[in-house]
Amino acid sequence: MKPPSPELRQLVDQLLDEREMSKVDTSRLEDLMHDEDALRYYSEMVTHEAMMAEALDGITGVEKKPRNVIAFPVKVALGAAAAALFFALGFLSRRPEVMEKPVATVPADGLPARITGLMGVEWSEGHEPDLLGSQGKTRRLSIRTGLVELTYGSGVRVTLEGPVDYSIVNDTAGSLTVGKLVAYVPRGAEGFHVDYAKGRVVDLGTEFAMDVHPDGKTELGVFDGKVQLHVPGQDVRLLQVNQALMHDDTAEESVSSIPLDREKFVRRMPARDFRWELKSAVPRQVEFDVTHLIWKSGTYRPVFKWMQGPADVSVKDVMLLRNGVVVCRDPRTGATGRRASMVDDNLFTLPVTGDRYEPGRWTLRATLQPLRGGSNATGIVQFEEGLITTATEADFIGTWRYFYGGLEHKRQFLPDGTMRFYKGGRLATENFVNGHWHVKDGILYQDVPEGSYVETHALRNKDTLIFVNRPYDNAVRVKDP
Repeated sequence: MKPPSPELRQLVDQLLDEREMSKVDTSRLEDLMHDEDALRYYSEMVTHEAMMAEALDGITGVEKKPRNVIAFPVKVALGAAAAALFFALGFLSRRPEVMEKPVATVPADGLPARITGLMGVEWSEGHEPDLLGSQGKTRRLSIRTGLVELTYGSGVRVTLEGPVDYSIVNDTAGSLTVGKLVAYVPRGAEGFHVDYAKGRVVDLGTEFAMDVHPDGKTELGVFDGKVQLHVPGQDVRLLQVNQALMHDDTAEESVSSIPLDREKFVRRMPARDFRWELKSAVPRQVEFDVTHLIWKSGTYRPVFKWMQGPADVSVKDVMLLRNGVVVCRDPRTGATGRRASMVDDNLFTLPVTGDRYEPGRWTLRATLQPLRGGSNATGIVQFEEGLITTATEADFIGTWRYFYGGLEHKRQFLPDGTMRFYKGGRLATENFVNGHWHVKDGILYQDVPEGSYVETHALRNKDTLIFVNRPYDNAVRVKDP
């Protein structure tokens, strides 16, 4: 029988395998048993366990171990199964009321979650991990500033805001030591939970936020749906949309209702793309608010990309300002346009050194002017933080997927320097014929013989490829077709 939820299977397996169960685990399993399908699943698992013990009886050389649950006949009534469950839980609950750490059960096929977004991150250890070679392989994430987005295999998305210390426990759980977190849990992934020092938050299909203060006080709020708060020794609390609680063991009332502060949490990674437009031949100064993207000193690199219109466009006077004062500028003049052969130096470098960074209103400014082909054009600026310039050929090898014109496209960079191109699921043998690619200074250069031009690509991280001189959305790494 298929378990109604991954959480139920994990808890039942934990019980039957005689692994340690905390008071929170026990309380959660009791709650799940109020559902008929969950109770039926538990009964069937207990029955199988009992049948296995009976089947092994009399076989020499097999060690028999006492079980924490009662062995039932095959046709046991559900009521008897429920009674057995509570017998087992009663047995377990006599242990001291100690909040025990969950058991990590990492699947054999890889980590339960991967890093899918980084913005303005400064790692607590003082240096960035090797995102090209080992992105997402760290179970613990500790950052001083910035944002990290994690995506679990179930589709659960966790957004962390520094300073924060968070650990990936298993495919249905995480642990928050300190900092702010927003978790979006899609349908089918209910039961995802986050532990903190003195309790557990269990999702019931929702979007919720947590803020664990350095002194241990913990805020919990619900943006959508509902969650349960499990505190050892207390009744389970249910929070619904727009409700929030404060857990503070030093207060007279350890758990109390508070207003939900929506403004203090970052619910999604902020956009890096900004739209620009030209409608005449007169030079136009454009300016974009990038405050949400500049969290610290570092090297910032805007990429100016053409998207529509007949005109090729020059880009110059690219600079970063804080509160209206110029902090740094790139003196080069670049160009962007419809054809890759018309794109030149459209990736700019803006270093914000340690002594130049301060909080404030940061803006990106540039001057755009049509070059040829008319006076109208629209495009975007992708504002990146230190595009990886240490990438090698090995970092690009593999298959990358993106969408353009409503169709799925794939590019497969092969170890021999050639490339396969798939359009709409079909291998397009007419494109990139006899073309080759190579990497220099972290940039991939792809020859396009039929068009007599070169495409350039850069990596934002291990799994995100940026088309520097082509008007395509970013590509993501996928399994080979």
